[in-house]
Amino acid sequence: MNADIPTQALVADIGGTNARFAIANLETLSLSDIRTFPTAEHATLADAIRAYLKDAPETVAHAGLAVAAPLREDTVKFTNAAWTFKQSTLAKEAGLEAAYVFNDFEAQAYALPVLSADELHSLHGGKAVENAPKVVLGPGTGLGVAGLVRSPSGWVPVPGEGGHQTFPAENERELALLERMRVGLERLSVERVLSGPGLADLYRAIAASYGFSDAGLSPAKVEQLAIGGEDEMAVEALNFFVQWLGRFAGDMALVFGARGGVYLGGGIAPKMLSRLEQDDFRQAFERKGRMSPYVEAIPIHVIVSDYPGLKGAAAGLRTKLSIAG
Repeated sequence: MNADIPTQALVADIGGTNARFAIANLETLSLSDIRTFPTAEHATLADAIRAYLKDAPETVAHAGLAVAAPLREDTVKFTNAAWTFKQSTLAKEAGLEAAYVFNDFEAQAYALPVLSADELHSLHGGKAVENAPKVVLGPGTGLGVAGLVRSPSGWVPVPGEGGHQTFPAENERELALLERMRVGLERLSVERVLSGPGLADLYRAIAASYGFSDAGLSPAKVEQLAIGGEDEMAVEALNFFVQWLGRFAGDMALVFGARGGVYLGGGIAPKMLSRLEQDDFRQAFERKGRMSPYVEAIPIHVIVSDYPGLKGAAAGLRTKLSIAG
């Protein structure tokens, strides 16, 4: 590694609900002193960074921060949290020399080449094509998407906001449910459905379609009841969720030409591995008409690493510092 690159740095993975911090060794990408704060616990991102660094075992000057927000301008506003910050002033406000900011799924993409075999759970498909594009996506508080393409200088993430495209319906039952979920909204994005809040909203829409207007459960409860077969409406909700996730993953495989593999990250997929291994997920992934043969060979993996966002932020920071140096 370049001698000018620091060995230790702060890394963070900040979603709509929680902010995870750690000290990363930029040579090995190992993590230490991992701590999690609810985003609501601090008024600003800089406050949260200072709170972490106050008790950190290492003195660091650089940070790599993965944030659940689009990075269009200097001012960054979180999609599912109240925090707003300026990239140009964040380092000074947090007491750092430099802070590099990545979209959260851009960081997940940076992590893909450095994840070990035991950090991935393979679902289905054939063998990845070497150096072909990859795509990582996943539902959590929101729905993230990013691609990863090979260049002469190495792997390059392609961040985007694919989770905010309009959600499609394929039949009358789906359309009826989506119309219920769209009430009060200008449009229904994929994230409004394929996320934790989306699963809860889907359950309510299904319950309402059967005349239960006041039914409401947390996403975790819907999943628990569905997997246990204790609630037919929860089973139906999870069935739709899994099939729609498979459909969306197949769509993103086509968009990115992801013959190098599709990777499912986020907070939800690792918790429902047994359900994703059932045939309907893969069938929905492959049901692409004339393009079905294209996606049939693409392998799918679930990222089961505890902190892929932190590892990706470390890998991204190492790359940025190498370029800067």
